[in-house]
Amino acid sequence: MKLNWQNKWLAKLRINDETLLPLLFHSGSLTRFIQQQCKGKFEVEIKSEGWRFPIPDEARSLDMNNRGYTFIRESWLKADNNYLIYARTIIPRETYRQISRQLTELGTRPLGELLFSDKSGYRADMRYARIPSSCALFKAARSNARDQEALWARQSLFYIKHKPLLIIEVFLPAIKHCMD
Repeated sequence: MKLNWQNKWLAKLRINDETLLPLLFHSGSLTRFIQQQCKGKFEVEIKSEGWRFPIPDEARSLDMNNRGYTFIRESWLKADNNYLIYARTIIPRETYRQISRQLTELGTRPLGELLFSDKSGYRADMRYARIPSSCALFKAARSNARDQEALWARQSLFYIKHKPLLIIEVFLPAIKHCMD
């Protein structure tokens, strides 16, 4: 399923939940923002890491014509054992070669630590989409949930040493309660 990724202004018109806006449109490190705003122990739970083909939507965002293998890291950001964010990072082979050492040493630390501390890195683009329950991204984020309400996500294109990587962050329902 091809998602309708939009710029900030178009997405803002479609969101009816005011509590989600500061999170979704936060331009700094989302990890740091959650650590400051949410009560309880913060942790990263790795769902999977490995070499796989990106989905066509991800390949397009990375301008990958041949859909080559990419290193994909899937994780959840949690506070007090509540799943707040499902994160999917797609790293093309050339980018992985540049940052492989830092990635292999990352473990369960947030990827944001690496991205926002690297002086050669920058975020080029952020786009937003409503993720319906029929989408594979929704199913990956909410694999055990009964709630089928659509979720909001953001997609960020980062560059480290002039090489791209894509991060997709899906905002799970518990994130709203953590901001109370």
